[in-house]
Amino acid sequence: MVVSSQSFERPTIDIGDGLIMRWSSKADTDNVINLVGDAFRWIPYGDPLPENMVPPPNEYFMAGARRMLSGKNAAMSGHDYALVEDTKRAKGRNPIVACAALHKHPAYYGSINLQFGKPELIACDPEYRGKGLIRRLLFEMIHPASDARGDDLQFIGGIPYFYRQFGYEYALYVCPGTRFENADAVPALAKGETEPYNLRRATVDDIPLLIRLSHPEKRHAIAQVGLHYTPEYWQYTVHDIYEDKQHRFDADRDTRIIVDVKTGMDVGFTVVSHGYLGPQLEAMALEEDLVKYIDAKDSVLRQLFQHARERQEIAAREYELYKKKIGLVTEDDTNGPKPIRFSFGLQLNKEHPLSILVSDKIKDAPNNICDYLLYARIPSYKRFIQKITPELEKRLADSVIAGISGRLRLNFFRRVEGQDCKGLQIFLEKGKIVDVQNWAPLSDAQLLEERLQWKAQGTKAPTIYVASFGPLTFSSLITGKNSVEELVLANGENLIKDNPTRTLLETLFPKVDHHIDSYIW
Repeated sequence: MVVSSQSFERPTIDIGDGLIMRWSSKADTDNVINLVGDAFRWIPYGDPLPENMVPPPNEYFMAGARRMLSGKNAAMSGHDYALVEDTKRAKGRNPIVACAALHKHPAYYGSINLQFGKPELIACDPEYRGKGLIRRLLFEMIHPASDARGDDLQFIGGIPYFYRQFGYEYALYVCPGTRFENADAVPALAKGETEPYNLRRATVDDIPLLIRLSHPEKRHAIAQVGLHYTPEYWQYTVHDIYEDKQHRFDADRDTRIIVDVKTGMDVGFTVVSHGYLGPQLEAMALEEDLVKYIDAKDSVLRQLFQHARERQEIAAREYELYKKKIGLVTEDDTNGPKPIRFSFGLQLNKEHPLSILVSDKIKDAPNNICDYLLYARIPSYKRFIQKITPELEKRLADSVIAGISGRLRLNFFRRVEGQDCKGLQIFLEKGKIVDVQNWAPLSDAQLLEERLQWKAQGTKAPTIYVASFGPLTFSSLITGKNSVEELVLANGENLIKDNPTRTLLETLFPKVDHHIDSYIW
C-alpha cells in the first residue's frame, strides 16, 4: 500500500490575502484537472500544438492529474496533492491556483534499498505566477511530508534551472535511449512458420512472476542507482489502470508476458510505454535458464512492433476525433493525413543483452531526448551516507585502499535552504565508516588548536583528507552522476587537497549508471 503524507501531520496554512495551503481530497479532482490543463496548454506533450491559435487545455496532463487523484495510483494517494486555494476568488472561477503532488518510489543504491520522493505535475495559474506559491508548496508542504516519512532523496524532471531555487541539483539521469527507425531491422517471419514465442497481456495472476523477474539483476539493469518495480506498481499498471481507464491518454504502459509456444511456459516479460515519446521498451527480462535472448529477440520484437503500430493507429484515429470535437483544422486535413512514421525506442541500458544483440540496428534517440537529466534534493547528506554505508564499505574493501583510516572533511561553503549542513566529516577506521557528522570548516587558528590538542594528549593525529564542493554540487558526486574529475573541471569551488583524497573520493563515489523509470502515473 502506498504510504501517503496523510500518515503525518497535514496542516492547513493561511498564507494571507485569502490564500490557504492544504492537502487534497477527492472533491478537488475537477479543479486540479482544470488547473493542470490550463497551466500546461503550451507544453507539446500529448497532442501536437496547433499553429496560429491558443492551444486548448492539455489533455495529456489532465488525464494524468485525474489518475493521480483517483486513489488507485501506485505512486500516491488521492490526498497527496498539496494545493493553494484562493478562498476569495470570484464564484465560477477555479479556486485551486497552484498544486504539487508528492510521489513515493522505492529505489536502490547498489545493494542498498532506499526510498525516493518525487514532486510531480506542479502547476500554477498564470495569474498567480511570480508570487512564490510553488516555493511555499515545496518548502512548507512537500518537503516536510517527504522528509517526515523517511524519503532519502527527492527528484523531479522539469523546467530548466527552475528547481535549483529550491535546493535541487541535476544529480540523476534517465537511462540513455536508442531507437529503431525501420521495422525491417527485424527479419520477417518465414512463410509457413509460426512464432516460437507469443506475447499476451499480463494480468494480476502474473504479478508473482513479474516481481521475481523485475529484480534489477534479472533485468540486467547494471545501473547502480535506480527505481524498483514494486507489487503496487504491477497491480496498478497491469490491472487497476485498465479498470479505471477514462481517457485516450490513460493506460499508456503495456506489459506483456512472453510465452514459449512449444512448452506453454511463461518465460519472460516486456514493458512498453506509449507516452509522449512514442513507443519505448522500458524493461525486458527472460528466464534465461529456459530461453536465451538471441533465440527470442526476433519473435518478441516483431510482435512488439506490431502492437506499437496498432496502438499508434488507434491514437491517430482518436486524435482525428478530438480535432473534430474542438473544431481544429490543420494542414493535414487539407492535404490528407501524413502516414504514421515507424519508430520504436529502447529505454534499456547499453549492456542489456537485447541492446547488445541489436546494436547494429539502433540509433541514439533524436537530440538525446531520452537521455535527460533529473534534479535531486538530498536533504541530509549525513543521513544519506549513513544509509548507504554498507555499499561504500564494499567499494573500499574491493579497492587498492582497503583498510584505509582517517577523516574525510568536505566543505560546502554554506548551508543551502532545505539542507542541514555546510560541511561533512566522515570518520574511517580500517576500511569502515564509523561515524558521519555534520561539520563546519575550521579556521586556520582552529586547525592549529586542533593539532596542538592532539600533540598535548599524546595522540597521533589522524590522516585528514580534504575537499570542497560548491553548494549542492556534491549531490551529483554522491549519486554517481558525475566523476570527481568532471566536478573539478566544471566548478572553481570544487577542489581536492591531494591525490590520496582524490583516490578516496573516486573509490567511495565512482561515476555509475542510472535507470530511473518513474512515469507510471
